Amino acid sequence: MVAIDSGLTVVATDNCVTTTINGEIVLLNNETGRYQGLSGVGPDIWERIQEPTEPADIVSALVGEYDVDRNRAANDVEHFLETLAGEQLINVDASPTP
Repeated sequence: MVAIDSGLTVVATDNCVTTTINGEIVLLNNETGRYQGLSGVGPDIWERIQEPTEPADIVSALVGEYDVDRNRAANDVEHFLETLAGEQLINVDASPTP
């Protein structure tokens, strides 16, 4: 798994096809042929990473929108992004956002 640390930038790859079915986003990685379904807060995070963004910014936005503890949100976002990175659905960059 890819570790998602603070100071990194994440962005969705362009090698997948997405569709929305009943509020769930379904992703198909064109390179691996594997599917990933995003539900709950997943679609919200997916929309946020269409442009390069830092995980801390995602956490702050989710804490502001949902009734969630910052530490729990940070852990959940980190795990979610690590899963997406492992499925080759996001690019992780150590360079700061422009």
